[in-house]
Amino acid sequence: MRKSLDVILSAQSLTKRYGTAPGYVAVQDASLELREGELVSIVGRSGSGKSTLMAMLGALTRPSEGKVLLDGVDLWTLAEVELASFRCTEVGFIFQFPSLLPNLSALDNIALPALLGSTLDGPAAYARAYHLLDRVGLADRAEAYPDHLSGGEQRRVAIARALINSPRWLLADEPTGDLDEDTEAEIIDVLEELHATESFGLALVTHNLELARRATRIYEMRQGALVSTDLGDKAVAFEQWTCRSAPAEIRLRQELPPASRAPAPIPLGRNLWPVIQTFLLVGVIMLAAIMLIDFGIGRYQAVQVRERLARTATLQYLALNSLRGDVQSIADLGDGRYGLTTYLENVSGGQPIFVLSPDLRAYVQVGTVWQEVPMQSADESAGGVLKIEGKQTYHYVFDARVREFAQLLPNYMHVRFSGRMLVSPSSIPDDGVFERKDNYYVYLKPFGVPDEMVSTRMRFSGKPPLWIPMPPH
Repeated sequence: MRKSLDVILSAQSLTKRYGTAPGYVAVQDASLELREGELVSIVGRSGSGKSTLMAMLGALTRPSEGKVLLDGVDLWTLAEVELASFRCTEVGFIFQFPSLLPNLSALDNIALPALLGSTLDGPAAYARAYHLLDRVGLADRAEAYPDHLSGGEQRRVAIARALINSPRWLLADEPTGDLDEDTEAEIIDVLEELHATESFGLALVTHNLELARRATRIYEMRQGALVSTDLGDKAVAFEQWTCRSAPAEIRLRQELPPASRAPAPIPLGRNLWPVIQTFLLVGVIMLAAIMLIDFGIGRYQAVQVRERLARTATLQYLALNSLRGDVQSIADLGDGRYGLTTYLENVSGGQPIFVLSPDLRAYVQVGTVWQEVPMQSADESAGGVLKIEGKQTYHYVFDARVREFAQLLPNYMHVRFSGRMLVSPSSIPDDGVFERKDNYYVYLKPFGVPDEMVSTRMRFSGKPPLWIPMPPH
């Protein structure tokens, strides 16, 4: 075990902004030091910037401002090859979903990062992969494919895959967010045991407050800002994340001037002062009425604004959290043409979701730019609004005959599928719709490249896969 607690990753004033200035700021001026062997937890509400911060720490996303230092060296001053080596060997990633390759066994999924990164030769990679499978309690499931594994088993395989290259740090973004309580407890126990014995540092994004409290240091993301916290009472912390603060009570006080004695009577204008008093009283009453009306209108408008914001937040959560989408499969149709199947799955637990058929486009990276390639829907009933209660698939055909494509992975094209769709909780969207945008990334074996050529460079244990999914980046 490493005995030092030296800082190896240091985030200095990280800011991530989307769009031109001022744009949308996802993370604002966040600083964090990660030391070897410790457990750091980050909590916070959905949308507060936790995942964006983790992506910057792992060099998956370039910060708009600030630096990420590895042993004092700014990561984004490194060449792309050195950055790829950092992602491969220095950090391991556990994402919110397992993202296992469906056409590879559990053992192959774990060994793949070592083979792609050339950190271990074939026999050593598979020996370590089997050792890690045994450590997570799945030695008897080595030859099982992902669709034959439970959700908890898939998550165990994802943890083992993240550790195949013996990283110094493990970045886990909600690794148990989609699991039931019993399975979540099992995965947490596995993570804690591996953390104690494998001597890696663990940065954990979680909504589980009990797990967060076990960390050496605890941080909370609040609207993009990272602050140190000790969580305090569990109920209080939970209330801070979920409750809306009520506006302070406003009290209107009227203070009338004290009664005055009428001036001594004079021959002319004897009744002027009573008239002035009456006029002032009427004026005060009218002013008070105007203030009350203005106050009431302000309160009504504030309530309307809060209700509208609440509806917008609910719709955004429905579109982004209750609707899961990804690439399901890619088939080689020959002559540079491919069949693509994507899916949308309603994971809300019963509430139907209405979606206008996605507008999906395909791009291949050529150099440093994305070149769009022809793609069309293969569904006869394409278009229109669909009611999604379970899993809905969409089929496309695209032509990827592109020359001089970028080879981030030797002999594979880097392909992006970008889509947008309109999402609503009802077929007649009286409360508005939300435009959701998705990007799916894959490595795709191009037409005409022999399997033998791919295998000589990539050292796959069997037939090279046609496509390899990549997490969003």
